[in-house]
Amino acid sequence: MATKKFNVSGATGTFNTITAGNAVAGNPVYMGSDVARASNLSALCVLLAETNTLTLTVKWQVSNDNTTFYDCAFSIGNAAATVVGTGTAGADAAVTKVFEAPQAVYGWKYARVAFVVGVATGAAADTYTYGYSYVLGDI
Repeated sequence: MATKKFNVSGATGTFNTITAGNAVAGNPVYMGSDVARASNLSALCVLLAETNTLTLTVKWQVSNDNTTFYDCAFSIGNAAATVVGTGTAGADAAVTKVFEAPQAVYGWKYARVAFVVGVATGAAADTYTYGYSYVLGDI
């Protein structure tokens, strides 16, 4: 019987002082045989961009040594990640979305989400929360 795992290896933080073009890496998930067989890893992400013009994107990364991580393309056409949230001059609402891991992650030992800051430098009011979900065992 399959066991569902929710909000595994998650974290909360801010984009304070993270400059445009840089990323905040999430905690990695070990892609043991249970996760690989299930082929259903996803990340629930809550992103809040309060800084005016700040953009936030989500990407998946993989590694075999838990040290050097590589970006995964979102499709065969190597499409770029799309902006999830953009800060405006007023109060902004958090964006909550689930991001399914691309099929490529199942061939690696570790996978994680990373949040890329764009256009402006992040501040303490710009925040993230995430957690991974998957099913253990055969589906």
